[in-house]
Amino acid sequence: MYKIIIVDDEKNIRDRLAHFFPWSEAGFEVVGIAENGVEALELIKQERPHAVLTDVLMPEMTGLELAKEIQKSYAEIKVVILSAYDDFKYAQEAIQFGVKGYLLKPLMKNDFFNVFTKLAEELREDEEVKAVDRVEELMLLDLIKGDNLSQYADQWNHHTQSFRVAIFSFDRLFKKVSTFSIRQKITELASNFWNRYQVSILFYGNSLIVLSTDSKLVSKQNLLPKINLFIDSLRDNLGDLFKEQENFVVGVGDPVCTYQEICRSYNEAVYAYSYKYFNDYEIVIFYEDLNVEGDRGNHTELQNFMLDHVNKIENCLMDSMKSNGKMSIGDLVNHFFDPYKQIGGLPIAEIRSSCSELIIILMFRFKEKGLSLASIDQQHVLGRIYEIDSLKELKRWLTQMLETISFDLIHQDKKDVNSYVLMAKEYVKENYQERITLDDISHRLFLHQAYFSAIFKKETGQNFIDYVNQVRVEKAVLLLKNTDYKIKVISDMVGFQSHSYFNKVFKNETGVTPVVFRRQ
Repeated sequence: MYKIIIVDDEKNIRDRLAHFFPWSEAGFEVVGIAENGVEALELIKQERPHAVLTDVLMPEMTGLELAKEIQKSYAEIKVVILSAYDDFKYAQEAIQFGVKGYLLKPLMKNDFFNVFTKLAEELREDEEVKAVDRVEELMLLDLIKGDNLSQYADQWNHHTQSFRVAIFSFDRLFKKVSTFSIRQKITELASNFWNRYQVSILFYGNSLIVLSTDSKLVSKQNLLPKINLFIDSLRDNLGDLFKEQENFVVGVGDPVCTYQEICRSYNEAVYAYSYKYFNDYEIVIFYEDLNVEGDRGNHTELQNFMLDHVNKIENCLMDSMKSNGKMSIGDLVNHFFDPYKQIGGLPIAEIRSSCSELIIILMFRFKEKGLSLASIDQQHVLGRIYEIDSLKELKRWLTQMLETISFDLIHQDKKDVNSYVLMAKEYVKENYQERITLDDISHRLFLHQAYFSAIFKKETGQNFIDYVNQVRVEKAVLLLKNTDYKIKVISDMVGFQSHSYFNKVFKNETGVTPVVFRRQ
């Protein structure tokens, strides 16, 4: 039996879907139900289902937003959309997010069987393919980690004298586009290209790992032209995705002489591609070209700089609090990053650690002074730093953190006010005409969705999406009273993606439909 989760904001529909339909006959077992997308994501973490059946229009997170999040974080899970609206725009978006089926309410048994028997068959086929590939994948995984090496001794040609690992990192690309379909295409192109050179490949996380082997030295001169040819192949077949240099980077470790040393070449390749963090113009970076030893001599200098900068920022924040005025945070942040740019070779993790350390030290120092930072939660707020992969974004994160600390210090008499909630509200009021999702605002504030959703509801008593809809309805009310625009035009003007959803939300907020309201 394959596991499935059902998501719908209406209890009677959830119960009917879970208990009325013959799931076992289609090959499925219902392991959980959720009333919105946020709750569904928590359930997915616990149950790891094979499939999700979700409604489209829900508070907190829509079904399409849920599908997008599933595709990004759980690419193997199949999603089926259930909607009361036969809307081509929804269907288009559903295809974009890799949805496997689009069903209409009320769901009929024939439609149920057509979709879910095919889905069960697709899951079976996926399992068969995985079983074939899994043996070689496990071997490559062991080799790059340095695990269970003795059991692979007989599988390598004793004449092989050189091994070299190259890593194609697609972290930034997969943050922008749907990962599952692109990953499949890249894997297919990689298999076709590298098989001609008898090179082993493995998709691990968001990276394609290429292990070159030869009876003679795998030199940079020999390997670089092949890497460039493969990059050209990606660009030819996947178009705009690979025209932007920032979307991917290749790190190449040094050649090693034995299969037991492959893990060292892999670690060097990881270190090499981390240099992309400092230089957006480099695409292929060889470990042999890096001045690794030279970088290590700068650590003491950086540690001294850190202490000086902590003192300077602390003083500026305290002055800002006393004068109840704004400080030039941008200049402080730029000055903080100057030495890292000059050195230009520290691992990403080290720079993240320095930024995190700066904020933690400031937090402790203000706590010692008896000052409260009500908006800063160390686990949830600082946790987002480990998802950042560019200096530009890291600078934005540090600026956001310092602005939040400054806000809390200035508003010491309002300890129950959370600056993130105020910033979110301000953003909604200024951008209600645009598409606003829980994912967008969480990313903007560098907070996890679940955490932001919790603090917003705790402070306001309502869900974030309900607040967005409230603001939009308030703007719509003014337009209905003061203009002759058609209702559908007003729906678009205030940011609703669907006219039918606008009618539903407007009635929930005001008690009447837009048509009736205008006539009153």
